[in-house]
Amino acid sequence: MLSIMNRKSTYLRLLPIFFLGTMDVHAQGENFFEKEKPVLSYYENLDDKTYFHQRRIHGMKGELNNYSEKLHNLQKRFDQIFYGLSADHSFKTPFDVSNQPVRPSLSTRFERNSTSGHSATSSPNALSRVPRETEPVFAPGPDQLAFNVDSPGQHKKDDQAVSTFAPSSFGSGGLGGYLILTPGVSIPYKTHHEGVNSRRKYDPGLAVSLAGGIKNDDFRIGLGAIFKRNEFDPSSRDNLGNPLTQESETFAVYLDLGYEFGLVGSLDGYVGLGLGYYRSYIEDPLERNEDGFFATGAIGLAYNFSDLVALRLGYRYFHEDEVPAHLAELGLGFEF
Repeated sequence: MLSIMNRKSTYLRLLPIFFLGTMDVHAQGENFFEKEKPVLSYYENLDDKTYFHQRRIHGMKGELNNYSEKLHNLQKRFDQIFYGLSADHSFKTPFDVSNQPVRPSLSTRFERNSTSGHSATSSPNALSRVPRETEPVFAPGPDQLAFNVDSPGQHKKDDQAVSTFAPSSFGSGGLGGYLILTPGVSIPYKTHHEGVNSRRKYDPGLAVSLAGGIKNDDFRIGLGAIFKRNEFDPSSRDNLGNPLTQESETFAVYLDLGYEFGLVGSLDGYVGLGLGYYRSYIEDPLERNEDGFFATGAIGLAYNFSDLVALRLGYRYFHEDEVPAHLAELGLGFEF
């Protein structure tokens, strides 16, 4: 009984020592994992580390070049599919990968390590401890898209369908219709002298033209009509010397031909030609009618507010026998 009690007292005296030892080992373990391993645990010297990272950076540059080229080709494919266009922009890789990294020579690689305090050649296993690249070094591979798109479209280029629509049929290009309404000022330039006292001269008046038809790309063809009205100038006289106070009205229909061309931004230029028939109603002072061959020509500028509406400012020549005139026009053009 006495021996049992002695053993229990011995255990009780050793128990605090056991707990203190355990706590010390635990504390040393936490400090061990918190410490950072030195560079020499992974690389034999600084040159090996530098060379390894140079290889990795070189591979990353090559991979970025590859991705950049893929993005360029993807943009080109996008333009072909959705717009029927070809992206002919120049492409350059952002990094130069022609110079490969070179491992330092043996004479410079095995230099004294300032951390370890001894030469790397002092150990017979130094060469065997030089680390090898365990991660793959990326290099640019052949250009290859991640997917291929075949368009079943209707627009063809080089006998191959590249879009589901023909881009020239929308906006200002392609086949469509047009309507042009242009009020203007008619300025006559011809004076008629018939007899000793007769003089017929006309003052500027109002004119309006309307044309419509089909437009294909930059060319247009359709039908047009013009109406103009001019009163006699106060100096006008009949054969008896009496003043003329009446007017002349002319109505013409014609075949409208035109061509438009781009200048700067939304500003276009245009030229037009019209051939047709005219009829004039004249009071001097008796009423009389004249008719015959009609011709007109136009030139001007058009500012496109959108693909549908344009403001037109131009000059038109109006040919007829009684009141030939120059017209200054300002109107609107519509495309649909």
